[in-house]
Order: sequence, then structure tokens, then C-alpha cells
Amino acid sequence: MRAVQHAREFSPAPATPPPLAWRELSILAGFLAVLLTVRLGRYPLWGDELYLVPAGRRPSWSYADQGPLVPLQAYLSDLVAPGSAVLLRLPMVGLTVATVVLAALVARELGGGRAAQLIAALGYTCTPFAVQQSAAISTFAYDAALISLACWLVIRWVRVRRDALLLAAGVVAAVDFQVKWLVVAAWVLLGLGVLLWGPREALRRPAVWAGSAILAVSAVPALLWQAGHGWPQVAMNAAIRAEQTTMVDDRFVSEIRELVLTTGPGGILLLIGIWAVARAPGLRPYRFLLPLGVLPLLAVLVAGLRPYYLGDGFAVFFATAAVFLTGGERRGWVRPALSAYLVAGAAVVVAAVCVLPLPGSWLHTPSVRNGDMAVRAQFFGLRGWPQLVETVERAAAALPAGERSEAVVVTQNYWQASALDVLSRAPLPPVYSPSRGYGYFGPPPDTATRVLYVGGDSLAESLSAHFVSAIPVARLDDPTGFQGVNHGIRVWYCTGPVRPWSQTWPDLMTLRVEHGT
Repeated sequence: MRAVQHAREFSPAPATPPPLAWRELSILAGFLAVLLTVRLGRYPLWGDELYLVPAGRRPSWSYADQGPLVPLQAYLSDLVAPGSAVLLRLPMVGLTVATVVLAALVARELGGGRAAQLIAALGYTCTPFAVQQSAAISTFAYDAALISLACWLVIRWVRVRRDALLLAAGVVAAVDFQVKWLVVAAWVLLGLGVLLWGPREALRRPAVWAGSAILAVSAVPALLWQAGHGWPQVAMNAAIRAEQTTMVDDRFVSEIRELVLTTGPGGILLLIGIWAVARAPGLRPYRFLLPLGVLPLLAVLVAGLRPYYLGDGFAVFFATAAVFLTGGERRGWVRPALSAYLVAGAAVVVAAVCVLPLPGSWLHTPSVRNGDMAVRAQFFGLRGWPQLVETVERAAAALPAGERSEAVVVTQNYWQASALDVLSRAPLPPVYSPSRGYGYFGPPPDTATRVLYVGGDSLAESLSAHFVSAIPVARLDDPTGFQGVNHGIRVWYCTGPVRPWSQTWPDLMTLRVEHGT
């Protein structure tokens, strides 16, 4: 009897999975795609979105803060429709819808029927993460979709033992490496899970090592670039954590709040899904997924990593939760509870998509703290880029004609430089910034002796140390604006660099983002 029970607990999913709920999923995917697309042009571009366009115009094997894939997409989108926020963001909607469908496909591979597939898909749909994933061009939108796809391929291999799936998972991971290095951690965590809980047979298959080799080879150009530039992508983690500490008074409370704002009601499904993989007998063959859920959660709570890193596992663990909750004796009471839960979650998501961003007329004070900026931008949109661009354009137009050929624009942070680069329609001098990835685009030429320096009041002291003369020529102080965007902005006319730019630039470069807050 004990042997029979043991065999049942360790038996894989059925050779033939349940039917795919393709009608229901098609309706959900279509509705979600329309809902997420109609709002894409209602709010301004974020600073990071703007940055991706000039980054893509400068093709590279790697950048200081990410791989080449997302900047390339931004460049191509802007090439087709310059300045179009909708086209820039539209692929994110496709990735989000694809991840929703992948959640259902994972549930099906685990033996989940129509109910489980829909719960997994709706669970993902009802997370704030899905709204964020589709709202702006970003690396984490790609990461969530590609890592979910790689996990589905590995999970499918457990059932069908077709080695081409393992090779395909390696190819997907190699593509995702061109987005962010996070996929390496996911690949290692999957391998660790297989080593600890099986199926160890996977480690004896040449396909898994071939897939790993493809991932390793795909990383070589980026690693060479990083090594030649001092490994900025490694240093980015410390810079991001330092920025996050300036936004809050209590880091742990902030992490919990951000965790809730990322998962929403789906946080319950996430925890159930992780528990089910660890304890449910029917999911025993898939226990290798456990590190992919537990360790990122600990990293967010303990190490202060950004909560959206958890999103890479949402599709998988919402699926395991759905299969667990719709199985056996739980069906009677779970389904009504889940129905109410999902209806409430869907209502919140639809309301958020339809209502946000809130009207700017509701604002009465400027945003001058980092924490205020982050919250306000989420609810009201990051307004103010046209004002910044117009202010700098006027300052540039006022330069004597004979000095314009020697002039450049330098900004305090890469958001400002990106806005000027992408949104300006007037002939501006070349734009530079020592901030984050923009600094790695290179310094102004040593022949540039006239500079329009854009930033906050905090720049005044440093400018006097780097130039013979630094005279303020313009200011921008919207009473309800964002610090560093359209509030607290100063434009200085600087002449006589104390040292050549090629010598000064390495000292000016920083991975921290200074808004003047």
C-alpha cells in the first residue's frame, strides 16, 4: 500500500494533457489586448522609456544597465513612428498577453483543466504587475514573458521527455540574456531545483548542456563589453539599492508596500502556488521549481531587490496554485471563493486602467522628494518634459550664432538628456550626460568650450570647479511639477572648461540618478 501511494505521488502528469480552454483564453486575451492598448497614449513617456531610444541609436553588445534587445526595439519603433508612445509600448502589451496565455499553458501541462487554466490566466491578469508590464517599454516586460516561456518548455519536457524542448529553453534563455542578466539566475535556480529534487535525468541529457552552452556563448560579447568598461551592470545593483533608500524612511515597510503593489490580490495565489509545489503530492515531479519562487521572494524581502523580479515566476506559481485549488475535495468551496476573488481583482485592474492617470489639476504642490516623485508619477504620469525641452531650446536659441558651433548641452541626469534627444524638434547642440548609461555614450569633444548645463541648484558649486565661468540663463519652476523634470531646473551657460572633457568625463560619470531632490 505504501509503495502504491508513493508511486502515485511521484507519477508525472497524464501523457495527454486536458483540452486547452482556447475559446475562453481567446476571449480573455482579446479583451485584455484591447483594454491595455487603448490607454497607451494617455500618459507621458517615462525617463527610462525616453532613454531607450538614444541607446538604440547607438548599437552596442551591452549597455551599462541592460542588454541590447530592448534599446533595439525602442529604436525600431521610433524609426517607424518618431515620438509615438503607443508604438513604443505596443510590444509590451503583446508580451503581457503572451504571459497570461503561458500561465494557462503551464496549468494545462500540470494536469489542470479549463477551470485551472482560466484561474491561472485570470490570476496573472489581475495583478498590478500585469498592468505595469504592459504600460511602458521595459526590461522586466521581456523578462517575465521569456522566463515564463523557458519554464513552460522545461515543464513540458517533464511530461513528454522530448529533448528539443530543453534545447529550445536554452535558446530562449540566450535571447533573454540580451535583455537582462536575470535569466542566468533563473537558469541556475532551475538547475539547482533539478539537482535537489529531480528529475535528475534531465542533467544527463546532452540537450540541457547544449542549451546551457548556447546561453554561455550568447553572453560572451556582453561580458567582453562589460569587462572593458569596468562592469557597470554589476555596480548597478548597489546604485539602485542606494536610490531606493532615499525614497523611504522604513525600508522593510516600503518593501512590503511595494510587494503588495506588485502582486495585488495575486500575492495570495503566489504563496499558495509556492506552498503547493513544496507540499502537494500531485506536484511532486515539479518540485524543482521551488527555488524559482522562494529565493526571489527572500531576495526582495531581505536584500531589497525590486519586487518586480518576482513577476518572472508569476505565470508558473499561479498555475501551480490553480491546479492545486481545483483538485480533489477543494473544488466545492474553492471555486465560489476564487470567482469572487478574481471578479474583485479584475474590477480593480479595469478601474486602474480606465481611471489612471489622474488629472493634473488635482495637484497643488511640487514633487521634491524621491519617494513623492515615484508615487505621484504612478498615479498622475511623469508630466513636464515639453516644458523642459522648450526651456533648453530657448536658451540654445539665445546663443550668439558664432558660438553655437562650439556649444554642447550637458544634463545632470540621463532622463533630461533623453528627453532633449527624443522630444526636441528644434536644432539643439549635441546632448550629453554623465549619468548612468548615457555617460557611456561618450564625452563631448575637447573642442566644446561652450556648454548649456541643465540640472538642479545643487550643480552650482560643482560647475564653478569645472568651468572658468558659469552663468544661470534660464530656470523652470512649475509650482506643481516634478523635481528635475519641470521644477527646480536651472540652465547655466558655462565657458572655459578647466580640463579637457576627455579627462573630466570619468570623474563626472555616475550610476546614481540625481534629480536635485
